Amino acid sequence: MKCAHRGPVVSAALAAAALGWGVVVAGELQPGSFHEVWEEEVPVMGHLAVAMDGTVLVFKEERTRKRVEVKRSGDGGGTWNDPIVVGERVRIGTDMSDGGRYKGEHVGWSELGNVCVDETSGDIMVFAMGLAPSRTLYRSRDHGKTWQTEKTLIKPDRNGWLATTYCCDPGITLRHGKKKGRLLMPSQVFVGSVNEDGARTYLNKGQGRKYFAKRYSNALHSDDGGRTWTPSAPFPMLGGSEPGLLELKDGSIYYNSRTHVRPGNKLVGKSLDGGETWVEGREDDELFDGPPDVYGCKGALARLTLEGREILLFSSPGRKDRRDDITVRVSFDGGKSWPVRRLVREGPGNYTWLAVGREGTPSEGFIYLLSNKDWMARFNLAWVMEDREQK
Repeated sequence: MKCAHRGPVVSAALAAAALGWGVVVAGELQPGSFHEVWEEEVPVMGHLAVAMDGTVLVFKEERTRKRVEVKRSGDGGGTWNDPIVVGERVRIGTDMSDGGRYKGEHVGWSELGNVCVDETSGDIMVFAMGLAPSRTLYRSRDHGKTWQTEKTLIKPDRNGWLATTYCCDPGITLRHGKKKGRLLMPSQVFVGSVNEDGARTYLNKGQGRKYFAKRYSNALHSDDGGRTWTPSAPFPMLGGSEPGLLELKDGSIYYNSRTHVRPGNKLVGKSLDGGETWVEGREDDELFDGPPDVYGCKGALARLTLEGREILLFSSPGRKDRRDDITVRVSFDGGKSWPVRRLVREGPGNYTWLAVGREGTPSEGFIYLLSNKDWMARFNLAWVMEDREQK
């Protein structure tokens, strides 16, 4: 299958630049196309991050060991150390099993929430979360070598609910504008019974009807290095979950969410005030959300810069009948269109996470993708942009 192009045509200059965007080998940037996939056990939930020194980190929820662990690679993903314990799980105190939908002794305990690299301090933070939040945060100040457990404060939103970062994309550090240095974490709010999240509940109100979704998405921001987290307003299109966020070069925040209330495409929008409120919420006309049912599937976002151009990456299942054939899409206009797509691996894929290497480190030039169907890939933009038969 040829690489599919939709929307505006990619310029020849940008394509040529992408094909020269290489990877670091033995300390030097090498041009050309690169792609590899390997088996990587992900027992339940995973996460990816690249530390400020370029160390690649793969986090895993080890449910049987009742803890979160991390593997580190200092050479861009070529070799990996033995797992390190990030932190032991903690009791949340809220049972969200909801009559048996979620079963097992882990119910009511924290799991791997999501991850945030503070690009100001270099700290790496991992949230201990579940379908309900906890106050526990695991922090590393040495690029993931050692970890400490601390308490953090999450404030309730304007509806009185607490957000959880469970199953969401990684947090980001804002680089532009008045809120520069702010930490921004995608999050979601479970309202009431979990097994009714996909149901449409209507209440009569005067002459019309008002629709109430059983969950919604928002974001948590911190201006004190992760000690205190303040929620944003709810995303205006209710029913979203497991969102991802990226800051664009104009300082706006791009929002992309799975939906749990109806079949369709991803929910997208943006923030113009550092992730405090959301505007222009809509259903994307290209990015399909799913399958296999009306609950959609978590996708992943990442951002890189090439020749001064801002490039967004999005990964998700490439099929509409099942969560298989993980595909990466590329946007050159801040998520308005996605003219390039490339199959990463055929077969089972399900949830994915993306991360991009750091300039001047062994991870430079690499794009990392983790699937919770027990595999991982690394590749570069040259490979994504290559116009040849996909295997």
